[in-house]
Amino acid sequence: MRRLVVIVVIVIVVLVGFLVYETAVAPPSSVESPTPYPCPQATPELLAVEPVTSPTDAESQIVSVTLGNGELITITAESGTVSGTAAFPTEMEFPLLPQTVHHLEVSGRVREVVQGDCTYGGYILSTTVDVNGAPLVIERP
Repeated sequence: MRRLVVIVVIVIVVLVGFLVYETAVAPPSSVESPTPYPCPQATPELLAVEPVTSPTDAESQIVSVTLGNGELITITAESGTVSGTAAFPTEMEFPLLPQTVHHLEVSGRVREVVQGDCTYGGYILSTTVDVNGAPLVIERP
């Protein structure tokens, strides 16, 4: 009987030792992945077009456009499309057809910027009004 008690005690000690080892040394069965840090909200870029002159007898007109972090500016109207790289400000010569009312749409692509895991920009802004809210319309009689 004494021998049976000794065997039971040894089995219990081995089982307890195994459980302690598994709890202390073995990796957890499910590892939590870290919560990603939210990216700060970007400040929206501003697309601004200076007022145009209308009516005009000129064959073309310089259109002044400002776009923060701008990459490309495009102006479209009845006489066609003109594109150019964005500077601060961008001045683009736009051709005008005779006896035509030109309704300008100015669009600009904002440069994509990556900071760590955060990506900003990479979108297009467009407008049909100038900085004062007046329509971008040029009449050439």
